[in-house]
Amino acid sequence: MFKKNGKPLYLQLKSKLLKDIKENYKTGDLIPAEIRIEKEYKVSRITVRKALDELVHENILIKKQGKGTFVKEQKILYDANSIGSLTQRLSKDNHVLKTQKIEFEIIENEHYVKDLLKCDILLCIKRTRLLDGIPFALMTNYLDYTSVPLLEKNFNIESLYTFLKDEYRIEFYNAQETVEAKNATQEESEELLINERDALLSLHRLSFDKYNKELEYSEVLIKADMYKHKIILSNDKMSNI
Repeated sequence: MFKKNGKPLYLQLKSKLLKDIKENYKTGDLIPAEIRIEKEYKVSRITVRKALDELVHENILIKKQGKGTFVKEQKILYDANSIGSLTQRLSKDNHVLKTQKIEFEIIENEHYVKDLLKCDILLCIKRTRLLDGIPFALMTNYLDYTSVPLLEKNFNIESLYTFLKDEYRIEFYNAQETVEAKNATQEESEELLINERDALLSLHRLSFDKYNKELEYSEVLIKADMYKHKIILSNDKMSNI
């Protein structure tokens, strides 16, 4: 089953197990016991343990005392340096982001986002999103309603940004985004199937067109244990003072 190619046996086993996990297991599944893996792949118990330890170290598996070894929930790498929507970014990594629930609201009363977008009427879109079938995020998007007439009746795809570009010729060129931690409220925990006060990451983004006009404001709450934020930093050259 394994080749004599100079690669340690436990690393070859690790590759086999990783392939099997990706193809046949989902988050939370119990993988076979060490003795079963030992017999199936005809390797020693030490080799099995070293392979499993590697997968635990890489956060693919998690060992629970007295219960066994389970497939661990994977964190999603969110590239904050790209202006694309969450749906567009995650689909590049073969993840499936779907909408479980969607609500629309037209806001004519006073609202702080009106000042941000410099408009009189807001369209608010609230969505509960599933990532690979698991509750992942609560998304709220605000738009100037006059720029997206009847969107609440016609919106029929997963990516809001793609829909805005195709149907309304609205395209985002840059944005300001802040990230902070918060504890889930009771309502948020029920939507995301987590415990009240579990950790969430809260993303706030103001997006602009190529003329630097404010187009959209979004608030996204993401389960912290499924998510990590990637930001590229550069060294600004400063003159000596």
